[in-house]
Amino acid sequence: MSRFSNKIRIALLIFVGACSMAAGQSMNQTLSAVSANAGSNTGNCPGDSVRIGGNPSASGGKKPYTYSWQPTNGIGSPTSPNPNVSTTSATNYTLTVTDSVGSTATSVVNVTSYTLPNVNAGPDLSILSGTNIQLQGSGAVTYYWDPTQTLINQNSANPIAEPIATTTYCISGVDAHGCVNYDCMILTVIPSDALIIYNSFSPNGDGVNETFYITNILKYPESKLEVYNRNGKLVFEESPYLNDWNGRIDGTDLPCATYYYILYPGSGLSKMKGAVTIIR
Repeated sequence: MSRFSNKIRIALLIFVGACSMAAGQSMNQTLSAVSANAGSNTGNCPGDSVRIGGNPSASGGKKPYTYSWQPTNGIGSPTSPNPNVSTTSATNYTLTVTDSVGSTATSVVNVTSYTLPNVNAGPDLSILSGTNIQLQGSGAVTYYWDPTQTLINQNSANPIAEPIATTTYCISGVDAHGCVNYDCMILTVIPSDALIIYNSFSPNGDGVNETFYITNILKYPESKLEVYNRNGKLVFEESPYLNDWNGRIDGTDLPCATYYYILYPGSGLSKMKGAVTIIR
């Protein structure tokens, strides 16, 4: 047999082998069993729903697939591959997948009914006009307070409130499952013109107690504040004082120390002297 004939024979063998392999692969694909995937165990919050089913919910077999969920209570569409479910008690939902040649497969997912978080806005409180107070929220992972205009750190459990009038503060609390509950408290503001001067502040960028605060100073538009270090050097001066000194001089942080102030309130009141400490 010629060398040329041998080359043809080898080529034919390679072709036949490749065709046999392709046919085998096609056969394997055709014979693969249908499978169902009901998804991971999950839960829904009261009054809400959750999506179940895998991604995808069916594979193998021969398309198209039909889907059937049991039981059907709480399921929005029991013939959908990924229906929404709302249940009030822990329930096992079984997904049955049927392919176009009648082969079936099943899968089960458990859906739990979560409880609402025990969100608490804290007790009703009272403050003097011009002062502030820390609210006492609890019971959640994430917090949203409203109204926000008179709050500092309004997305924390314990924001600082400084309203100018009696205010009802409501909290929305979200737990680890995403369930939401609500509560409210009343912060009563007692009218007062008293000047209360705090003796320390901490300008460290955390949003709390960042400036030298004087209660009701905004009611005294003729006020003047002078602050001196222990050597008698003037480090801050403002008239009227707007509760905005953040412990800096010419844009530079002053060292943590005790400083001495003189406040001229105006409105016929005598000057007030004292010490204030910067803490960082």
